[in-house]
Amino acid sequence: IINKLDQENVNYFSSTDEIKISTGLNIVPITIPLVEGEKFTSVIDLLQNQQFNYREGSFQGQKSDVDSSKKTDAENYHNSLVESIVETNDELLSKYLEGENIEQSSLNAVLKSAVTECKVIPAFAVSSGRNFGIDILMDYINSLLPSPLEIKPLKVKESGKNTEAEIKPSQDGPVVGYVFKTMADPYIGKMSVFRVFSGTIKTGASYHVSSTRNTYKFANLFKLQGKEQADLSEVTCGDITAVSKIMDISNDATISSPDRPLEMEKTVYPKPTLPKAIMPVSKGDEEKISMGISRLVEEDPTLRTELNLEVHQSIVHGMGDLHLSIVKDNLKEKFDIDVNMSTPEIAYKETIKKDARAEYKYKKQSGGRGQYGHVFIELKPVRTGENFKFEDSIFGGAIPKNYIPSVEKGVKEAMQAGILAGYPVVNVSVNLYDGSFHTVDSSDMAFKIAASMAFKKGMAEANPVILEPIMELEVIIPEKYMGDIIGDINSKRGKIITMTPSENKMQIIKATVPQSESFNYSVDLKSITQGRGIFMQHFSHYEELPTHLAQPLIDKKKEEKEKE
Repeated sequence: IINKLDQENVNYFSSTDEIKISTGLNIVPITIPLVEGEKFTSVIDLLQNQQFNYREGSFQGQKSDVDSSKKTDAENYHNSLVESIVETNDELLSKYLEGENIEQSSLNAVLKSAVTECKVIPAFAVSSGRNFGIDILMDYINSLLPSPLEIKPLKVKESGKNTEAEIKPSQDGPVVGYVFKTMADPYIGKMSVFRVFSGTIKTGASYHVSSTRNTYKFANLFKLQGKEQADLSEVTCGDITAVSKIMDISNDATISSPDRPLEMEKTVYPKPTLPKAIMPVSKGDEEKISMGISRLVEEDPTLRTELNLEVHQSIVHGMGDLHLSIVKDNLKEKFDIDVNMSTPEIAYKETIKKDARAEYKYKKQSGGRGQYGHVFIELKPVRTGENFKFEDSIFGGAIPKNYIPSVEKGVKEAMQAGILAGYPVVNVSVNLYDGSFHTVDSSDMAFKIAASMAFKKGMAEANPVILEPIMELEVIIPEKYMGDIIGDINSKRGKIITMTPSENKMQIIKATVPQSESFNYSVDLKSITQGRGIFMQHFSHYEELPTHLAQPLIDKKKEEKEKE
């Protein structure tokens, strides 16, 4: 469906051609515009060779003969449409090649079959905002698309088993319903919207739900009519309805008979690509925002939330700026919560690049029993993934064994905040190789403090650096944008790993990019490719942050600490 043809710079034919090239599908126009832009008021039905003219405020188009200025073009497109239809049917193709007249009813029947089998993808010209072309579109949806009883047999799994089965949709067949949407109604409560693919579901009966593998009584079935709900006694094959007040039902659940529990294949939803830190404007709304976001995530499978303990932020992941803007509006409208969204903090870490030794003696005497702890430690960098390794090579009783766990604890506490900018320290091995103690003044606390101070002292001598998270990026784009995308990745300090040609003149680029540069990549990719690119990303590893970027970060953290 090519929409908004009443706007400037919208070209119906170039749009259908581009979709055909990029997808490889057999896109065939069924309706075309008489003219485009502000003068778009008429649609030509190529199959019927009729023109439909529209007026503002009128849903129904008025039939007329095709305008003389477009008659030749319409005939050419009509012939192309007929050829596309007959090519899907050998009998009709033979008649066409022999010059025989093909009845309209035969064309309609073969077109419906071709659309059902996806051999032909019909294209329609409309302006939904003004209702131009919508009546023809709805008529063709009714006549071309398969009814619930005409679709292919459903492939399902016997719940709890590995066996598969095929269910032919029918009103009297096995019950199969699929939950595709969850909504929260302020008066009714939670509503699960589902489509019945086979069988009949009745109010008051009990049904098996695959997501919990439990049986529930369906006490209320509703037909949704805008904001209104109409009670139903039963729903059957092809109906879309809602059931209320069953809290355990989730999206992708299959509803079936308790006597024969079944599971349909789950929908694969796109992964969210844009993360934002979310925080309430009012400090008293922390609990409300958690509840509100949980409800929205339940309703929207493409929305994800997490609590990032490393940066102490709640992060919400959406499909883009518009998606998250809608989330923000919904929190206000449904839960009366005002929130701010911002770019998340980066989970930087610190490490060392060379070996170092350090000694620290913690000695405190203030009358009575004092404090005494004395340690010698050696720091070494270890390979990524080990994070922390503690060894004890004390001999001769220099430090009693009961104090060694306190030394390890002191080191671990020091590693929670590195000396450069206060980020956690990783990939370090610490060896306690010497020390001393006092029979009276030594304590667990004294050795913990000594170890903590020794670690900080040693880290300063071990060439400390800041590490930044690196993401692995997979970008799928039309090949004509290759140069721009590669240049953009390079400008983000990224590294190209592979470039692989794909079908339909698409390219798959794999690269690594610092997380700080990839937060808004969905926006950048949309801008570069005019919305024709998609991408996925996941955490890969940590790398050293370049000095020219690390120093401003260190200075900023230092200023923040001084203000505290």
